[in-house]
Amino acid sequence: MPRLVRAVMVLMGMLVCQTALASDIVVLGRLVTNEPMSYVQDECPENAICMRSWWKSVIRVDKTVKGRPLSGRVTAAVMQHTWLNSRYKKAVRLFVLAPIEDPAERARLRADYYLDGMSEPRSMFCLAKDPRALGLTEKKYTAGAGEDTTYCFELPGL
Repeated sequence: MPRLVRAVMVLMGMLVCQTALASDIVVLGRLVTNEPMSYVQDECPENAICMRSWWKSVIRVDKTVKGRPLSGRVTAAVMQHTWLNSRYKKAVRLFVLAPIEDPAERARLRADYYLDGMSEPRSMFCLAKDPRALGLTEKKYTAGAGEDTTYCFELPGL
C-alpha cells in the first residue's frame, strides 16, 4: 500500500477515534457534591457583575445509559449561579457529560468532564437535547419550540 494512502487512512482513523471519544455520555446517578471551584480564577471582567462561575460536581454513576461506560464517581465542571440544596442533590437523575479534551483545561478545572445537562428528579427525564441525538430511542414527549424545546421521556426498567 503506498505511503500516502496509508498516511491518509491513519489520519482518518485518528479523526474517527477522536470524534468517538468526544461524544456525550449519558449516565444515571446522584450528585455527591456540588461546590464552587475556589481554585479557578474568576473569569468575570473587572467592574462587571457576573452571575455564573465554575462549580465542581461529583457524580456517583449508577448506570451508563449511552456512550463510553462510566462507573463510580466522576468529577464534572459546570458554570452555575448558586448552591444546590441537599435534597435536590440526592435525587436520581440523568446527567449529560461531555469529555474535556484539552489536557490544560482538565488540569485547570481538575475535572475530566463538563456537566452539559441534567434532568429534573422525576420519573420522566427532561433535557434540552433531543434524546435521539444522544442515541436514546425511548418514546419522547416534546414541549416548546426552537431553542426552548424540552424533550421528556421515561427509561424503562428503572
